[in-house]
Amino acid sequence: MAAKKDANGKIRLAVIYGGDSTERDISVITAIQAMKNLSGRYEIFPVLLGDGAFHTLRDADNVKTYIGGVKRKKRVYIEKEGIFVKGVFGMKKVFVPDCCLLCTHGGSGENGGLQGLLDVADIPYTSAGVSASAIGMDKALSKTLFNALGLKVTPYVLVNEEEKDAAERAEREIGFPVIVKPVSQGSSIGITVAKDKEQLREALGTAFFFDDRVLCERALTDFTELNCAVLVRDGRTLASELERPVGWEEFLTFEKKYLSGGGKMSGGGRIYPADVSEKVREEVRSAAIAAYEGTGMKGVVRIDFLLDNKTGDVYINEANTIPGSLATYLFEKNGMGFADVVDCVVSDAISRSKRRKNAKFGSNVLDIYGKSSANACKMHGKIL
Repeated sequence: MAAKKDANGKIRLAVIYGGDSTERDISVITAIQAMKNLSGRYEIFPVLLGDGAFHTLRDADNVKTYIGGVKRKKRVYIEKEGIFVKGVFGMKKVFVPDCCLLCTHGGSGENGGLQGLLDVADIPYTSAGVSASAIGMDKALSKTLFNALGLKVTPYVLVNEEEKDAAERAEREIGFPVIVKPVSQGSSIGITVAKDKEQLREALGTAFFFDDRVLCERALTDFTELNCAVLVRDGRTLASELERPVGWEEFLTFEKKYLSGGGKMSGGGRIYPADVSEKVREEVRSAAIAAYEGTGMKGVVRIDFLLDNKTGDVYINEANTIPGSLATYLFEKNGMGFADVVDCVVSDAISRSKRRKNAKFGSNVLDIYGKSSANACKMHGKIL
């Protein structure tokens, strides 16, 4: 663990959650879990993202605070020097985070937007950076890169809202059944399985409601879903044990995942460890590490796979760069609890930040420019 920072011997941790996506409520649940599990271990400062601004609030670890809308909150501003609020006599610093624990699912909290802001503020954070976050959020881009890494992906086509013959092209290139997904949504939101052209048109209409780019993939008819999480522990990439979600009809709907007690976040509706062969287990874990390292992901990432029960092929489906509950439940067989997982990602985030700061370099270009002739942009016959 990184060196402890405050007077009480605790690392100062800003927990950022909420956001502008359809997964906002799930983000709140993840943050509540984090604040309750980390109480006493870190000095915690809650930061709720919403409506293009950051706020802090009391009773942040109580779900009742968020039911019916948050009524008592105070706007905060994240700067390089710390987190500030507006006071009577100007800006007042209220917290100096050593690291930000990101519990934001979907939208600008997971697609690289928030990560870019924290990079500018030079504050360590526990997720992938801007580019890897964007890759994880974009299902089409991630499939392209997974394929380039030599990982198997199901056949797919990318269509956009302006295409008049999107359904015809998807039918022609993929065939039926086809699974239709908004490119940048999570939690199975907007996803539909289509078995004929009429269903495909309806599925595209649903998906385009959530995104202007839609992925049409060949739907496996006899398959097993397998999930594996990856993080860095003590400088080494670690893959978790696998889980197999159960309760499938054709796919896990949002309600089954989170509201009916059958989903990952509730701890139910899954077989853990997954009841698969050792060969499949190692293939999935190896592919998960390859995807994590090959795309430059950081923090804890849950990577979802599909096992074709007919052929035995293992396909990588998607990467969740900030998964629900931070995928802590997947590391139980690794002897790690919620706080242990957070310790790993916080420690790694702080270490990476220190390495970046040590890599800074100076330049004498401005000095040369100031001392040069009127044609200051050309030195020694070369354009600067």
